[in-house]
Amino acid sequence: MESIKERGVIEPIIVTPRGDKYLLVCGERRYMASLMLDMESIPVRILDAATQKDEILAYQLTENLQREDLNYIDQAKGILAYIQAKHPDKGYDVEGVMGELVVYLRRPEDLLQEIRATVAQIAEIAGKSIRTLYNGLSLLKLSDEIQAAIRAENLPVSQGYLFAANLDCPDLSKAVNSE
Repeated sequence: MESIKERGVIEPIIVTPRGDKYLLVCGERRYMASLMLDMESIPVRILDAATQKDEILAYQLTENLQREDLNYIDQAKGILAYIQAKHPDKGYDVEGVMGELVVYLRRPEDLLQEIRATVAQIAEIAGKSIRTLYNGLSLLKLSDEIQAAIRAENLPVSQGYLFAANLDCPDLSKAVNSE
């Protein structure tokens, strides 16, 4: 809000027509800050009404992954939500997506073309390797308490990766509590 107060809205929000109204695709925080500042107008980019759901999801993922204040947990949740929304018929959970990433790394030809395309698109948008995406998603297997500690930067993400790789370790709770 302070940035917008000082410089205005630099990056337009993105909307798409829905009936006689508009659906906000990207820029919710800019939009809300502008409302709170009682701004008369802000820059808007209007997507064609025919814009496909996949395209809208890609815009949202791109914007969210490029936020400077996005932590590892929220980034992983965004990637998971993108895959779930893009392939709702698959019923993906964290383990399912992680499994698909492993297949993509080892035998991509065993995946459906649409899944390969989604994984490639996410890697490109995020600017991350498939292994890095896999590690990020592994954080979502951790308890809410550990995720909160990573989000608050009270626990290094590298420690989170170790915990996620050793969920079956009987002494994990002791290690977490000693952090």
